[in-house]
Amino acid sequence: MQKSVEEDRNKYLGGSDIPIIMGISPFKSYYQLLKEKTGIEEPEKVENEYVDYGNEMESKIREYINQETNSNYVEDKLIDGDIRCHVDGINNNDILEIKTTSRVHKRVRTYKYYIVQLLFYMMNYCSAHGTLAVYERPKDFNTEFDPERLKTYEIYIDEYEDWVEEIKQAIDRFRRDKKRLEENVLLGEDDFKWK
Repeated sequence: MQKSVEEDRNKYLGGSDIPIIMGISPFKSYYQLLKEKTGIEEPEKVENEYVDYGNEMESKIREYINQETNSNYVEDKLIDGDIRCHVDGINNNDILEIKTTSRVHKRVRTYKYYIVQLLFYMMNYCSAHGTLAVYERPKDFNTEFDPERLKTYEIYIDEYEDWVEEIKQAIDRFRRDKKRLEENVLLGEDDFKWK
């Protein structure tokens, strides 16, 4: 990922931040994200084989989906105020979210961590429909695309009204907490605990 993209991302609230502000991310705490977004701490640069693999496979997965569904998903970026959406694909206002993982589930709602990111993008693009594409990452990180490892899920925003409301509330709370921390940098993690 280019440095300018990383710097750009740190100014805004993006899709990958949504699970964190909802308290469902295993990767970063709410308070850590607050410190990064207020500029108190530099964002941790995440560079590992999992990120590299996802970046390598994203275009291959998008190309395959385009061919199989006769679509034309293309990457896109939308900025609105403090919101930044960098989508893996948009086609006639349908949003595509691509994930590579070793954790494969049978029920789509088990992918809440991924779905809330997609819903966030759908909300901001005023899209009623999206596709979650989950690709099972092989143990040896083989980058040859295997269609047997890909599972797609149709996501309709009106079927996730409860999660959409959770996202809206989490964004409002994060904005309030960010302002509080900017006004008083001595506040600690305990000052931002979930009530």
